[in-house]
Amino acid sequence: MNEPVALIHPIYLDVPMVVSFAAAIEGGLAFQANVTDEISSKSEATTTGSARIGFSGLFSRIFDAGIEAGGTATDETGDRSTRTESRAHTEASVAILLYHRLSRESGYIVKPESFDDLSEVKAGSLVEIAGTLEKNAVNAVIDYIDAAMIYSTMKTEPDAPPAQQGAPTRQKGKKKAPAAPLNPVLRTREALNQDRSRTPISNVRLRCTEPTSGNAILTLRTENLRDLTLSELHKNSVRVVGKVTRVVPKNETMSAFENLGLAMLKPETLATMFSQIASSDKIVAEFSDVTVTGPALQVLPMMIFV
Repeated sequence: MNEPVALIHPIYLDVPMVVSFAAAIEGGLAFQANVTDEISSKSEATTTGSARIGFSGLFSRIFDAGIEAGGTATDETGDRSTRTESRAHTEASVAILLYHRLSRESGYIVKPESFDDLSEVKAGSLVEIAGTLEKNAVNAVIDYIDAAMIYSTMKTEPDAPPAQQGAPTRQKGKKKAPAAPLNPVLRTREALNQDRSRTPISNVRLRCTEPTSGNAILTLRTENLRDLTLSELHKNSVRVVGKVTRVVPKNETMSAFENLGLAMLKPETLATMFSQIASSDKIVAEFSDVTVTGPALQVLPMMIFV
């Protein structure tokens, strides 16, 4: 009996990487299978046939039981009718089957049990790790400022006259008053967002449970998040399969958001700046560390799933 496929749910997929790996280990890949049956009548020889087109061994087991369901039926005159059936995979189902194949066969995925095993993990290794995902401090600060502005708006007296609320008034015949400059907090948010938006990469931190007592930096492509946001991934327990791009030795450090220009500042300066922003006693602010201390891994994820 074949081993059942683990029904993982990918919440982040690097589709080009998934498809390339699946094609590489299977000698090619197709996303669709077709069955075609010929039509025959009572007065003619029966020549019914079918064909599965383009599917590699990675997917054939899934289709063997159901793809031939497009069979024939005979009516009262003896003529036979046929049915053609087509089935296709989604990107997520390709990832599910690829993970199943990589997991059941040794030599593909390294699964370090502890960070003492990192001496055996080299850059370029395909690893599987697990833990709790956290936004980096820059994304957390932007979310915090947004929350603070919402709280500030909620505090505004709804019945106050426009002038008391700071809304500019315009009298007939007079020029429109210039827009008020952004306050320092909003200027900070705008600068952080510009720095974040100029790159398609966003680093997040994984506090590892597998391997135990360690950290990993996941380099995400924001376009692969699709309908998700980093806030929706924040604090989730996930599993990650991806390529190691760096091994950080014990006691060495790396920036938690080195793809941003802000990473050029000294860690002490960043820590002070973020703590000053989170000075309100009305809103709880939790910012992850601006640096990660080894032993640690930096990983380019192929998939993140639950």
